[in-house]
Amino acid sequence: MAHTDITLIDNDGILVPSAGSVSVVSGDTVSFSTENGRAAFAFFSPDAISVLSPRPASPFPIEAGKKAELSFSSSAAGAYSAYFAYTSASVPKFPTDRSQQLRLEVDASIAPPFSGPSDTMGTGHGGR
Repeated sequence: MAHTDITLIDNDGILVPSAGSVSVVSGDTVSFSTENGRAAFAFFSPDAISVLSPRPASPFPIEAGKKAELSFSSSAAGAYSAYFAYTSASVPKFPTDRSQQLRLEVDASIAPPFSGPSDTMGTGHGGR
């Protein structure tokens, strides 16, 4: 069984995951933490909630200075995605395409617009 550590990197107030996705394989585990040690929230799509154990709340709190660990209870394809934020204020709109990947997203509604070649936002998945 595989384990994946995902670090959420603060890029001007936007939490950017250190990877773009994680394979959904029954028995595998994934953990989430912030690079700066601040508390944060994960917003999982309904399909993702259905295959994660223990079943996460929505939003799912990531405690300050700690790793939040979950395991997958299925390997079936689904519309799996997650967004991350410092506050639990709003639930993002989740993609509906199905795969065996938990897509780790940057919420475009809160991300600043791309300003050109000097923009340091990177790829949206841990790029700097």
